[in-house]
Amino acid sequence: MAQQGVDEPQEQTGYQLQRQHYYKIITSYMPESFEQDAVQIALVAVDKYRQLKDIAFHIKHEYDKKYPGSGKATEGVYHCIVGKSFASAVSHETRQFIHMKVDTYHVILWKSKDTPFTAGAE
Repeated sequence: MAQQGVDEPQEQTGYQLQRQHYYKIITSYMPESFEQDAVQIALVAVDKYRQLKDIAFHIKHEYDKKYPGSGKATEGVYHCIVGKSFASAVSHETRQFIHMKVDTYHVILWKSKDTPFTAGAE
């Protein structure tokens, strides 16, 4: 499942990358079409922005637009972490997690519920 390569800009993004980027999918529990979308969105974000928080925000925002939720409180939301060195332990919904490397940045994108606790549980 680990894919890697040099970016191949696709017409679907509507953005022409300014330079080539290396990417590698380290771990993924997503359908292949979701993976491809995550890679393309991450490549554009790394190409457009320099601040890690801006890269993470762009990836999350674009993925939310591509795969919007129904608005139900029981449905999860997407989260994104970008950095060169960090540790993480996240809980995610089934088939909604990807860890990739784009150039020198590690990118983790996942979907989870806002809270692991049910309302009214005591």
